[in-house]
Amino acid sequence: SSATRSDADTIASYLDTNKGHFDIDGDGSTEALTDGLLLLRYLFGFGGATLIEGAVGTDATRTTADEIKTYFDARIELFTGDIDGDGVSDSQDAFPLNDSEAFDTDGDGIGNNADTDDDGDGVVDAVDAFPLDATEVADSDGDGIGDNADPDTPTFDTNVGHPVFASPHAKPIVINGSYVYVTNTPSDTVDVVAIASERVVARIDVGIDPVGLAVRPDGNEVWVANHVSDSVSVIDTDPDSATFHQVIATIQDIDAATLSTRFDEPVGIAFASNTKAYVTLSPSNQVAIVSGESYSVTGHLPIRAQDPRAITVQGNRLFVIPFESNNQSQLSGCTSEKIDGDICTFDAVEHVFSNNNVLSVNYDADIIKNPLLPDRDLYIFNTADDTLLEVVNTVGTLLYGIAVDSGGRVFVSQTDARNTANGRAGTEKDGLEEMENRAFLNQVTMVDCQGLSCSEPVFYDLEPLPPSHPEPGMGLATPFGIQVSEDDSTLIVTAASSDKLFTMDANTGEVLGRTTVGSVPRGVALLADGDGKPTQGWVLNTVGNTVSVVDLTSLGNPTLKTTITMNDPTDAEVKKGRIAFNDANASSTGTFSCESCHPDGGTDQLIWVLQTPICDVGGCTQIPPRLTMPIRGLRDTAPYHWDGIPGDPFGGNNTQSINSDVEPNCSLTDATSCTRFLVDAGLATTMCDVTNCPENDEGKLGLLSGERRDAMAKFLFSVPFPPSQTRPITNQVTQQAKDGFFEFNFVKDCGNCHKMPFLVSTNTGGTGMDAPTWRGAYDRWMVTPQARLNIIDLMNLVGMDDSFPERDMWILAGATPQIWEMVVQGSTGFSGAFGRQVTLNEASANLAETATMLDYLERAAMEE
Repeated sequence: SSATRSDADTIASYLDTNKGHFDIDGDGSTEALTDGLLLLRYLFGFGGATLIEGAVGTDATRTTADEIKTYFDARIELFTGDIDGDGVSDSQDAFPLNDSEAFDTDGDGIGNNADTDDDGDGVVDAVDAFPLDATEVADSDGDGIGDNADPDTPTFDTNVGHPVFASPHAKPIVINGSYVYVTNTPSDTVDVVAIASERVVARIDVGIDPVGLAVRPDGNEVWVANHVSDSVSVIDTDPDSATFHQVIATIQDIDAATLSTRFDEPVGIAFASNTKAYVTLSPSNQVAIVSGESYSVTGHLPIRAQDPRAITVQGNRLFVIPFESNNQSQLSGCTSEKIDGDICTFDAVEHVFSNNNVLSVNYDADIIKNPLLPDRDLYIFNTADDTLLEVVNTVGTLLYGIAVDSGGRVFVSQTDARNTANGRAGTEKDGLEEMENRAFLNQVTMVDCQGLSCSEPVFYDLEPLPPSHPEPGMGLATPFGIQVSEDDSTLIVTAASSDKLFTMDANTGEVLGRTTVGSVPRGVALLADGDGKPTQGWVLNTVGNTVSVVDLTSLGNPTLKTTITMNDPTDAEVKKGRIAFNDANASSTGTFSCESCHPDGGTDQLIWVLQTPICDVGGCTQIPPRLTMPIRGLRDTAPYHWDGIPGDPFGGNNTQSINSDVEPNCSLTDATSCTRFLVDAGLATTMCDVTNCPENDEGKLGLLSGERRDAMAKFLFSVPFPPSQTRPITNQVTQQAKDGFFEFNFVKDCGNCHKMPFLVSTNTGGTGMDAPTWRGAYDRWMVTPQARLNIIDLMNLVGMDDSFPERDMWILAGATPQIWEMVVQGSTGFSGAFGRQVTLNEASANLAETATMLDYLERAAMEE
């Protein structure tokens, strides 16, 4: 402090010296409630009746406001001076007798120096761009005018594009202290919301497509999984730190020779302790073990199932769910001695290995459940030594979220596919009608792991089971984000395709209440009272890119309180189309969306009997089962289906007309007319009750308006494949990958049908089938139109690992190790440097790897 009088003795001496002047009203004595009050009022500028009201003694000789003011004015230097000597005039000093304080901006009785929130807006001064203005917290364009008052605050840079990768999410919103941390995926930031003010107070730049968050147990760090940058950003969340709300480290795993990633597409994060964390690496089917001290990968846990995403730690156990866990469904082929007309209806060796029976002619092809097919859904590890403790089977098909209560009960939000409900297309001639417009059952699965081992799964159905259906607006499609209350009594879950948050009794599975939130809610974080009962739910609506604050004090009647909008660079029409793609109201029963079968723009890894036309040559007697195809990378690859029919701008043959040409059904000069054909076809068949399908405003079958269909067509055209899995940072593939390109095109002749650059073609002679792309093959373990290679008997014959590693499956389909390198390094339109990161800190600055990375990143930045 700069005060010249800073201790009690000095202050007291100054007051004693001037005591005679403090008898303001002249009654012969100095009184706190009269003279002291008059002094304070004068210093604060009071005048007239307000100066003297109730503050003049009964024996006073100065009784009017003018007399009191004249007395003060005659002693102006004394009374408007600086009693505590802190350099602030007493008339302006909120604490005239405290040399360490002068101002109290928010009027809370705490001086600004001691007050961490001077303007009382709920945002601490350390992150408040306007710490003395309660109406402003941020200045996005740095012009000195707060965003709320600034007419030219930018929402995004219109000169910078951002691909819509449609990445997955796992716990994308968390609460830490007085802040909520949110993955703003399209903006590549983590947005920080102050709980008290419910406003965004900081936007922290991280990697490309942040999708998952975790708070270190001591609360001093938040880790962020950057799905496309193949990294984890470490954010300092210690409010006393000089680097508060800054990225202080980047966790990645880089191949020393090629500087390509070995940390591909992380999703979920969970801490075992302050010094140890786990990160799911979805396409590699691994969980990385990461040191919280060195920020480095120290090991891996193999997951013998596909696409581990959501993850959590409870006590000394790590719980992991693979997203694409399958449901034991496959084509009804077996070795010849097992044919029984039920599970086995045809000789798989004859029709798959001996003959490439692309059209599935001359045999009955059903979709059945084979109990010999593994269905590993829940992995449990000991966090002390990372040993596998248990694997739980048959939890569900697509596993979105996981929560574990304090006792060890595990809750999984999931959708269970009904692709076998109408799977008897061969033996019973099933079609789309038999599916009853219920592609999935929306469920929460409970597995009791409180004892030495886990119980059998218990399924909580969120809707009536077929043939009954939920009433309009009552579907809870795609249960996604899930949390259990601190008192273990209640589940709070989001229904991503119904735009709902709902509450459930954790003991009975009864749905207690629901409320509508924003578009595609995928994450929820909770506040609780002292008894552990939930009081608020904070919901991230990932496609709407908003945060909903929901009052949970009445669990039977959750109520939307606030909606917080985040910056979003997504094209407005593309965003509208993605919302429609995720909307379960596109289905007649309101129980599934287009996204349900094409999660995150990919595939559910399942075969279905839909309304695929029966081929027109001998031996074609049924609707052929078809494997779901990804919507990623549709641009420049029309037509868009195995059968060469939807979105065909070329005409020619297809499986419905193998030996004669048909006319195009969309335009070469209007590419979105082809995706619009695809949208219309899906809404009229798969998404609609084929026994009672209404028409939309354009007179077309199906439930979405023409405007929403147009937007969806644009969205489908806008989702690229992510960067190749191991493409070198130099953007030059290795010699092994070059050899793969040569083998693919000139040795095995695969390139005759899978033509460069997109590895597709149409109008295949003899079958009419379209050749689908090999791009993104590293994330697809189900292969061929009917998944006829993915039959457990065939896997056993060739001695394949029954976890179906993607590389092994594609080699069985005709690839070689060299061709596989072509797949994982081949271009998807992005440089090998795309999304790579370097964080300079004390540990990384002097590493040779850092200098090399910076060099290549600078080179990539200069490329046209």
